[in-house]
Amino acid sequence: MFTKVQIKLTLLYSLLFLSLFWAFSFSLYFWMTKSFGEDYISQVKERHSQLGDTDDFEDVKTTVVTVAGDIALEQLFALLLVINGVSLLVVPTTSWFLVKKSLEPIKVAHEKQKQFVSDASHELRTPLAIIKGETEVALKKTRTIKEYKNILKSSNEEMVRLSTLVENLLFLARENPKNNINFSENVDLTDLISNIVFRLNPYIKEKNLKVTLKSPSENLVTRGNKQLLGQLFYNLTDNAIKYTPVKGNITLDMVRDRNWAKISVRDTGMGISANNKSNIFDRFYRVENSRSVIKGYGLGLSICQSIVNYHSGKIFVKSRLNKGSEFIVLLPI
Repeated sequence: MFTKVQIKLTLLYSLLFLSLFWAFSFSLYFWMTKSFGEDYISQVKERHSQLGDTDDFEDVKTTVVTVAGDIALEQLFALLLVINGVSLLVVPTTSWFLVKKSLEPIKVAHEKQKQFVSDASHELRTPLAIIKGETEVALKKTRTIKEYKNILKSSNEEMVRLSTLVENLLFLARENPKNNINFSENVDLTDLISNIVFRLNPYIKEKNLKVTLKSPSENLVTRGNKQLLGQLFYNLTDNAIKYTPVKGNITLDMVRDRNWAKISVRDTGMGISANNKSNIFDRFYRVENSRSVIKGYGLGLSICQSIVNYHSGKIFVKSRLNKGSEFIVLLPI
């Protein structure tokens, strides 16, 4: 599709610019032809008189001037012919290059959209298929109350996952959330992160993890949306818990770095390879070795990046395979 568009645009731009070149060349040559006629000779005679030469302008001089004008016209014609000949090669080549460069961002966006729709469809289809299958099994014959409860429980879990996926997709689809969401709250990041660790404490105890919370000497406050910032640090801390093995270590470090609040979430989990780090914030992207271990849709980090961007912040990742990961968030104080 894009190749056809590129060819059409190249032809269109080439014809446009070549037409302009040729029109300009024709107009210039036509104007010069008129200029080197009788009017040109009259101007030469007038200038000759102005220089103080009172002699009659001889026929020989007139002939010289006329020949000089003809030679100038021939040279101009040859020059314009060369320029337009070269333009037949340069203009299409340049047009092809510029059109390709112009279409590249659109092509990338189109491919991402196609991939996004494909991934979203796949992720939506999986829980729906499970719910449909379990419902069909339940309807095939009469079952005990316990069996019905188990089927309903399983279906409810899939519906919760489905609901979460839809909410995340809607969040990522927002073009400009600042029009609908309040970003002017003063948010105490120190208290916010401490509360998130407290909320996740049951999961921390379940895996017998050692979590170290390093708080700054004075609370870090940023301006933004408390709910979104809570989701940001909840996702990062929850990921650290999920990907860290039993009895592992997690460190949350909060410091002030000049005009920035610097929060790092460091774990001793499976880590991320160098090949995967560049894609870790892409939607639906999941590290291969984590797919069979942790359930998820690969939207958490993409949402984290969006939230950080909404707050004019920055997010980085440092990681080594089988050594752990560290996610660093910078937010303006």
